[in-house]
Amino acid sequence: MKLILTTLISLAILSCGQSQTQPKTDNYPLGDLEVNLMVIPFGMEHPIKIGTISKMGDIQFDFPKELPAISKETEENFMHDVAYTLFDVCDNGSDMVSEADSIKSVHTGALSLWTSDDRYVGVIFTVSDETLVPWVEDPAYMEPVMGSYYELIYVEKPFQYEGECIQTKMLDDGDATVKYSYNLNLKSGFNFVEYKIESIHKTDPNVMASFPDKINVSSVEGIPNCKWIGTYF
Repeated sequence: MKLILTTLISLAILSCGQSQTQPKTDNYPLGDLEVNLMVIPFGMEHPIKIGTISKMGDIQFDFPKELPAISKETEENFMHDVAYTLFDVCDNGSDMVSEADSIKSVHTGALSLWTSDDRYVGVIFTVSDETLVPWVEDPAYMEPVMGSYYELIYVEKPFQYEGECIQTKMLDDGDATVKYSYNLNLKSGFNFVEYKIESIHKTDPNVMASFPDKINVSSVEGIPNCKWIGTYF
């Protein structure tokens, strides 16, 4: 009995250590404003509120259960088959999901900060390391570092996928390949997806920036435990 009790206490402590920390952006400068967290996958005319930010920078997510009503034309312009949303980086991305298994989806884009009177005042980057932010903003010219970045997507139905693909990059001295390994279990609605950089192809920075050549892509259960880095306007 003593051994069982000790084991249960140890598991409880471990569980607490792995619990989700409160999402927070440090040194938050907009405490005197009422600020909402928004995404704009369907253009500025159709912003979607997904949460709020407290005066101390704490982020409270509140994802809507349904997308806002949009026109048929807007839906056709912005919503895509899930293969386009998740596998557009792959050489054979359009072939990775059969027509029977395909569902509608949309990449939500940046996590945007809007005031209650609809002023656009900043964006939030979701990364494991703040030094990744310059590369996330400008991968064509900035150098990546090892770590993870996160993207938010919406899928209309649950979606599971496990597999790999290759992206071919043409360089002056021959082709290079980027390997993506996917392990996805997405629920219907909004999902964070983690892109973990496992290795980096080094280049001559005078010619082109280095780039990740091995990335693990996985779904996040709930809200990622990461850095929430704000850029303010």
